[in-house]
Formats: sequence, C-alpha cells, structure tokens
Amino acid sequence: MIKKVLVANRGEIAMRIFRTCRVMNIPTVAIYTHVDRGALHVRYAEEAYCISEDEADTSYLKPDLILEIAKKTGAAIHPGYGFLSENADFARACEEAGITFIGPSSTILAQMGDKLTAKAIAHACGVPTIPGSDRPLKDGEEALAKAVEYGFPIILKAAGGGGGRGMRRCD
Repeated sequence: MIKKVLVANRGEIAMRIFRTCRVMNIPTVAIYTHVDRGALHVRYAEEAYCISEDEADTSYLKPDLILEIAKKTGAAIHPGYGFLSENADFARACEEAGITFIGPSSTILAQMGDKLTAKAIAHACGVPTIPGSDRPLKDGEEALAKAVEYGFPIILKAAGGGGGRGMRRCD
C-alpha cells in the first residue's frame, strides 16, 4: 500500500496527481525549483523540497536528488508524464533503491523505448499497428522501396527515442 507520493513533475501535472491523492487520503511531496517556489503545486502538497542549486537552475530532471528525497520522506514516486515517466533507467534506479515507481516496470519501459521491440510485442498480443517495417532498414534504397510499397506520405522514425524525436515526414 502506498502511504505517501512524491510527484517528480510540476504545475498542472502535479496538481492532478495531488488532488487524486488527497481524495485517497495519501500525503504528497512536491519538488520545485527556486523559480517555482510559490507555485500552486508547491503550496498544495503536504511537503515540498527545493531541487535547484540557484535561481538560474530550472531543471526538474535530477534523478539522484529525487531518489534521495523519496528515501528521506518514505514516498513512492509518480513521474507525471513525459521525461521521467518514459525513462527506464530512472524506473530501474527506483526499483534498485526499493522505492515504488508508480508506472510501468523498467523492463517494460525499456521494451517500449525501442519501436521495433514495441511493435513486435503489439503483434504478439494481437494489437493492430499501422503498416511499417518490423526490422531496421539497411540503407536509403531499402527505405525508399518500403515507402513506395506503403504509399506516401510516410513517417520515417528512429527505432529508439520518444516524444517525436527522430521522426521525419517524407513526401
């Protein structure tokens, strides 16, 4: 049973999670940078910890510090969405530290981070996918042949990455 939740995110994302926790009577922990010290998510949480070293530091991507705060407070970690929610290394670090990561396991995140592996898993589960290659393309000539086969426009994307990184529309 989760007794406390640290949200490793900010703003509206954190507030949605905090509101749900409040309904469930689960205490919350916010993290913030100096710039966000007066933000609603900081004021709404039962506990709040600054993770920036100075006024210019606005990064929330500090896995080691977030893990340290989670250990100190006894909180599970909810990554919100984006960045840390898709980071298999962060989920693995939580698992190794004995901290509950509210989200998929590091193994699943790693598998979903590779488009070809994710597509193979979808096929194995009977989930329909859009037409596309199930293996890496060896060169531009093979890519062009596949594009002609599938029809234009196509999206050419890297097997790794997320959030639209490595994607190109090809007409």
